[in-house]
Amino acid sequence: MSGLVTAVVATTIYAASTYKSIEEQKKARRANERQYAAQARKAEVQNVRSVREQIRATRLAQGQMTNIGAQTGGMGSSGLAGGLASLGSQQAGNISFMQDVAKENTSINEAALQGAKAQSNAAIWGQIGSVAATVATVGVGRIPTK
Repeated sequence: MSGLVTAVVATTIYAASTYKSIEEQKKARRANERQYAAQARKAEVQNVRSVREQIRATRLAQGQMTNIGAQTGGMGSSGLAGGLASLGSQQAGNISFMQDVAKENTSINEAALQGAKAQSNAAIWGQIGSVAATVATVGVGRIPTK
């Protein structure tokens, strides 16, 4: 009987430690989710800042160009109009590029989060399978043989 008692105690301890391991893996997953959410918010703030800087730089350049046009008597000229239009077009292209980068960063973050979740799930199921194998082994050991 002492062998059976030892097996039951060992299985109980193993099951308890597996349970704690699973709980800690769940905590780690939640921490990863918070980390990725924070990184996404940070990237969004940086993107907004970059867009604002781009708009500011374009407006400064347009103001300088308009000022030079006024000083040189070129207000209403096709050169000034073309230069201002070019600045607006460049700004639109730059902002579009920044938005594309932001979308890709979001996709990367989401993929990393899904990968972390999958690893966590795999570890949890591995622990459950290990407990099941141990319980089965103990159960087989208790089958009377003749």
